[in-house]
Amino acid sequence: MRIGVWADKARLMEAAQGKRRCDLSIENIQLVNTITGEIYPAGVDVLDGIIVRVRDKGEDSPESLKIIDGEGRYLLPGLIDTHLHIESTMMIPSQFAQAVAPWGTTTIIADPHEIANIMGIDGVHFMLDDSKDTPVRQFFLAPSCVPASPAVESGGAQFGPNEISRLLDTPRILGLGELMNYRQICNQQPRMMDIIAEGAKRGAFLQGHAPKLVGADLAAYILAGPVSDHECRSTEECLEKVRLGMHVNLKASSLSNHLQASLNGVKNHRWKDNVSLCTDDVHAATIFESGHLNRVIRMAIEYGADPLDAYRFATYNAAREYGFSDLGAIAPGFVADLQLLDNLDGGCPYLVILEGKEVAREGRCLIQPANNERHFVNTIKLPPLSVSDFMLKVPEEDVETFTIHSKELGPFNGGCYEEIPVKDGYLYIEDDPDLAIMHVFNRYGKNNSAAAPIRNFGIIKGAVASTIAHDCHNLMTISRNPEDALIAVKALQQSGGGIAVAADGKLLAHLSLPVAGLMSDAPLGILVEEIRKTEKAVSELCSGSTLLKMATFALSALPGAILTDQGIIIDSAEEFTPLFRKKH
Repeated sequence: MRIGVWADKARLMEAAQGKRRCDLSIENIQLVNTITGEIYPAGVDVLDGIIVRVRDKGEDSPESLKIIDGEGRYLLPGLIDTHLHIESTMMIPSQFAQAVAPWGTTTIIADPHEIANIMGIDGVHFMLDDSKDTPVRQFFLAPSCVPASPAVESGGAQFGPNEISRLLDTPRILGLGELMNYRQICNQQPRMMDIIAEGAKRGAFLQGHAPKLVGADLAAYILAGPVSDHECRSTEECLEKVRLGMHVNLKASSLSNHLQASLNGVKNHRWKDNVSLCTDDVHAATIFESGHLNRVIRMAIEYGADPLDAYRFATYNAAREYGFSDLGAIAPGFVADLQLLDNLDGGCPYLVILEGKEVAREGRCLIQPANNERHFVNTIKLPPLSVSDFMLKVPEEDVETFTIHSKELGPFNGGCYEEIPVKDGYLYIEDDPDLAIMHVFNRYGKNNSAAAPIRNFGIIKGAVASTIAHDCHNLMTISRNPEDALIAVKALQQSGGGIAVAADGKLLAHLSLPVAGLMSDAPLGILVEEIRKTEKAVSELCSGSTLLKMATFALSALPGAILTDQGIIIDSAEEFTPLFRKKH
């Protein structure tokens, strides 16, 4: 796939030969060649957004409209993020581009399945429309699992083969987003196999998602069609997937970091062509303070990766993964997506160029977003709620209650049946500081809700409520006090969603995310301030918990114990685990 538009090949050829004036020449640089792994002095010439010549040091520069003196800095291709959810940044695509361009990201491939679970195809089209004409090139994938597990959860939309077909025929949609229903795929569940068939018949990219899948099931999953995976959580898992030909996207997100273990899985390989990097889920405050894909590069280098490998993962390898034949390197015919760096350490670039035009300099985006008037519909549709809705009623005496254990299985929740005291017909948790009550309410007008006690989440009092609950994004609460839970939920109902923290009868913090309950259109600085205030409140109330710790507790595609709006499931099963059972 070629990104650059060669309206007139003859013009480019003439510019390369010095017969035509170039638009841009960059002199006095150390060129990082992501094809060969060399670094050497050079000059680079650009016309119509395409690199036409790479000159050796000492060769005369051609006539150019603009000349940039690199002052000895390193010149590299722009970074390519191979998998992310823009919604997880809490910014709309236009604001997201403003935030990440200064960090050297020039191309991203996003899976908009978060907003698709809420608003369906209309949500995907919003992402496409808002991402036009931004300082970052934004591609998308058709969300393949909306919802992730229809048999055990209810969201705001459902995608089948017909919806997928419509999306795959839409410009800037490159293929199928992460095929996270790996168990259903391995079992050849008809809905998922039909969705995969829509992508396969178009020769589209099929993105995988298969945490902890190994052996025969992994082989079956690969045979079904997925070619990549961003869920390597151990050295052994990464090693097996690369050996079997999968392209692995190594990540460090706001939800998890298995980068070091994954790097260990490939460090002794002679060829690392099937390794790239991604951010997956990183919120705005992290981007603002630490960077975007360059942050993952920096961490990889700190974990022992060769800097040239780390940058190649995020440029040339990433481009090859998606079949971009003219991205990821600096050579004639490649698109002039470039960055000038003082050091090869994952730091902030001095200058970022997209298609031959400067888009960021010294950490500041040079392209201002369109000042569009926007109105966002409140997507929260809940029945009237009272304090008792945040308590857990026990149906009969002499029962044990299935209790979810936070992060008991490494990154995943475990669980078991426990005997928990009962008072006035409800579970009584006040004398057990490790216990809280978790609720998931369907927020799309379907009146479904489910609850379970949760142990070791760390909450000491009050409540946290959130509409960021991957992937159906129903409304979730974890509380020690039902009155505080109601206060937090009412705040989210009024604002259209986000995260709210309450304790002692007061609202302590409220991160307002009115765009589908996931994103804000506020300027980056204002959003970051709200994130940090809410993150501080969560950390103080929940013994150091991160802002998004509970975001995956309703993610039905994950291993371990999960609570959806319909009940408890274990290891992505399509049947529910009873909340109560008779004492043995």
